Amino acid sequence: MDLDKASIKKKVRPGAIELDPSDCAIIVHYEIEEAILGESGEPIAIDKKKEQKKIKVKTLSQSSNIQALAQEIVDKCKLISSNKVAKVESLLKRLQQRELEMGVQENYSDQDSMLLRQRLEAERYQQEQRKYSAEAKGEVEEHYYGMPAGEVADVDNLDEYLEKLYDDMEEKVKATFMIAQLARSTENLEVLLMSENLLNGLSRVLREDGRKSIDLAINIISVFFSFSHFSQFHQVLLEHQIGDMTMRLVDLELKRADEREKLEKKEPPTEAKQRKAMMVTRKQDKLLYVCLYLLLNLAEDVNIERKIKKRNVVAYLAKVLERRNVELLILSVTFLKKLSIYKENKDKMQECGLVGRLAQFVPVSNDVLQNAVLRLLLNLSFDIEMREEMVKSGLVQKVVELMRNPLFQNVSMALLYHISMDDKCKSMFTYTGVIPWLFENILVVDDLHAAPELISLAVNLTQNCRNAEVLCEGDGFSRLVHRGLQTEDPLLWKVIRNISQQDTQMKLKFKPFLQHLIHIIKDPETTNELLVEVLGSLGNLNIPQFDPFYLVKEHSLMDFLAAHLVPGEVEDDIVLEVVIFIGTLCSESTAALIVQAGLVEKLFQLMSDKKEDDEMVLQISFCFHKLLTFQPTREALLRYTQVVFYLVDLLQDKNREVRKTANLALDVIIDSDEEWAIKVRRMKFESFNQEWLAVIEQDTAEYQQQRMYMQSQGEAMEYGSDDNEEGRDSRYRYGPATYGAEELNEHGEHNGEHGEQGQFWSEEEELYARQQMMNDGYYDGEQGSPHDHTGYSDEHYI
Repeated sequence: MDLDKASIKKKVRPGAIELDPSDCAIIVHYEIEEAILGESGEPIAIDKKKEQKKIKVKTLSQSSNIQALAQEIVDKCKLISSNKVAKVESLLKRLQQRELEMGVQENYSDQDSMLLRQRLEAERYQQEQRKYSAEAKGEVEEHYYGMPAGEVADVDNLDEYLEKLYDDMEEKVKATFMIAQLARSTENLEVLLMSENLLNGLSRVLREDGRKSIDLAINIISVFFSFSHFSQFHQVLLEHQIGDMTMRLVDLELKRADEREKLEKKEPPTEAKQRKAMMVTRKQDKLLYVCLYLLLNLAEDVNIERKIKKRNVVAYLAKVLERRNVELLILSVTFLKKLSIYKENKDKMQECGLVGRLAQFVPVSNDVLQNAVLRLLLNLSFDIEMREEMVKSGLVQKVVELMRNPLFQNVSMALLYHISMDDKCKSMFTYTGVIPWLFENILVVDDLHAAPELISLAVNLTQNCRNAEVLCEGDGFSRLVHRGLQTEDPLLWKVIRNISQQDTQMKLKFKPFLQHLIHIIKDPETTNELLVEVLGSLGNLNIPQFDPFYLVKEHSLMDFLAAHLVPGEVEDDIVLEVVIFIGTLCSESTAALIVQAGLVEKLFQLMSDKKEDDEMVLQISFCFHKLLTFQPTREALLRYTQVVFYLVDLLQDKNREVRKTANLALDVIIDSDEEWAIKVRRMKFESFNQEWLAVIEQDTAEYQQQRMYMQSQGEAMEYGSDDNEEGRDSRYRYGPATYGAEELNEHGEHNGEHGEQGQFWSEEEELYARQQMMNDGYYDGEQGSPHDHTGYSDEHYI
């Protein structure tokens, strides 16, 4: 019988309201009931259909009005009753929190893996196993894994599903799909584990048939993936060798993708084949996603992570970066970041050319992926070679642009800071626009300790002269110093101190502010950190355009310096800067004042107290070099201290710069005082040739002992005929004993071929001495007499 429209009655029953797992939307479930009425008006047949409506929310930010938005949704959607406003408001707050978590947190920390799990929790995973949308025109929609969406799994039918694991492939796919549905609910996990045959059966089917059907593999891995969210189940998974089978699946699918790519290059596919390839690629991405996420969960145990690393997981993850699925890319980058903290993994990433692969994602439209890539690059940037690859890939300018985005600001500055640690890279920042941006932000931040990335990058970049010039263009320097005087922030003064290290033109900019700087260092309330930076800035102003005499007399600086040159009572950092400042202040006009203040004796005492501190010794040596240049301080040093002996001793120091500075200071003494010049040359010669002199002294002592022994035995030594004085004289030579008393020329070398007249040796004595010197390696028999050869090369002479 034909039924007209009046004989069908429809009724809509609203259902649950929940969040969409992936989109910024709310899903309203409802049921449509269609009843066919008879002539008496009673229902003959009833048909029920479950439907859902998605309500998209355009944007949710921190400032969104949740209450007004919830009321608007309820008013416009007839499926939501008016008493559900509170429910909708609660869902919107959760949605807002989720959207904010998907963005970038301001502080960069090692929590990417946890954030990923929070964002992709079980609720989201339930909806991931829905049908794939057809992208090509005319493509028939297909439910996920070929299963109808309305079919619901029941835990009471678990035994039935397990029995179907022994049927044909189609039944296995349906059975595993039902088990995967059950595993998505945490309430069912305990029941599933209680089944003795579940894990054994699934692992067996995966091992035997996982290569034959990608749908079957996805379903089974999805079950194991649900268990992997809980660390207490990891041991059970490992006992069934789930990690091994998962790694084999990843390897297989990546090889299949490579082969398909090679075939496509040889023979361009038709439109139908392209549509089929797109579907295969989607399923393959889903399988890789679940497999890698499962491995990431298992890698919480460091021992398991080591085993996964040995299976070449780094190369697999690097290969995955060539794919286009955003969620898969985020997961791969997050996994790589977790692995990158170990050197062997970092080396493998370098072999795979990971930096070049990551460079294509800077920038990228997806914020979550962009943040994950920057964090991974930050981890890799601790390695010098990796930083060089980043520079070659052109990442400096790209990251500078991303730095302007508040979402990526901190991690971008941290990455640029690491790159800027290399001196040759500092100049690359000059024309990127980062210097003016840093300058403006430094001036507006109240506490630079709360912005370590900002100030660290500024300190690094201002060590380059050109960068410092760009920062000080216009009234930049004046604004910077005024801000430093206002805040007295030691971190800001580090930037100012870097500027003071540059050329003369930059140092002249400090002239209007000298009075303010002196006031800061003499203020008793000045902190030690600030005092170090301001003293360091003043110590760098060693240019003739500044008259130190006026500063010393006007502000009684000598008393201040003497009071702060006391080790033990004053911090070593301050003492070091005071030493440098004294060297800067020393001039013809202030030398006498330095002597009067007793700074010469204090510096010498400080040298003795801090002889184990290389930096302190180096700076004091340089200060001595400056003091020896002027007569009052030079006379005080030479008369009242043993500075010459200390400087000569430093010629043998392990530190190359200390040796160089000590040698320069001794050269000043040689050039200025002739009497001391002779002594210094002799001391320098003995310092450089002390080993050879020790050998000569030992040989002479041995010879004297032998001679005394021979005399004691009554054996006469023949020295030639008494009536042949000329022959007697010709048989005598100058022996090694004359070497310790010879006068040196201005280069520390011996005068004459054989030196001054000294002790005479007979031919027998000379032959004995030569033999001993040849045995000890100090005489080669081809350099003339022993006096012409010291066993040292020319570079040992000063």
